[in-house]
Amino acid sequence: MFSAIFPVFCLGCEKFNEFICFECAKAARINPEQKREGFSFHSSFRYEGLIAEALHRAKQQNQFGYLKVMADLVRHSPPLDENPCLVPPSTNKAFRKRGFNPSFELAKLAGFNMSKEIIRIRQTDYQQGLDSSSRQSNIENAFKVKKRGNFFLFDDVVTTGATIREMRRAVEDAGGEVAGIFALCSTSPKGAN
Repeated sequence: MFSAIFPVFCLGCEKFNEFICFECAKAARINPEQKREGFSFHSSFRYEGLIAEALHRAKQQNQFGYLKVMADLVRHSPPLDENPCLVPPSTNKAFRKRGFNPSFELAKLAGFNMSKEIIRIRQTDYQQGLDSSSRQSNIENAFKVKKRGNFFLFDDVVTTGATIREMRRAVEDAGGEVAGIFALCSTSPKGAN
């Protein structure tokens, strides 16, 4: 009934009553093992095409159905255990604009054991549009982990890896360890330089 009033069509093939159909999601998948300077991580998709559009609609237009669908697509990709998961805390400005943290909601819906042990101790500018060194400078010393532990790290999009490196620094400064790093999607390594 709801779909008759507010119809939804797959972003890839326009199949009725699907945000992203199985076939289009399968076609968008990439080799999950990705690398950035100083770490490797698991990513399900390239940040382009229908996945980029779905994430844009979720983050900028509050179309939350896309978050659930993307979380379902990620749900069985990484091998999860009981280690808690940290996501980058939103800036105050981003949280006021959206009213939620997209990375936190994605990871929670995907089945990660979510932790709020990481906090933002310094507000930063938006990373989008900054080059690699500017991104790293912008995010430097922005996070603090409140207590020691073994954590998974998750972000919605990994570009240069600056945010993940800062999260890892915060975990290690607290005496903890990173058990694994995951992302919904990533840019191409060339785009990250």
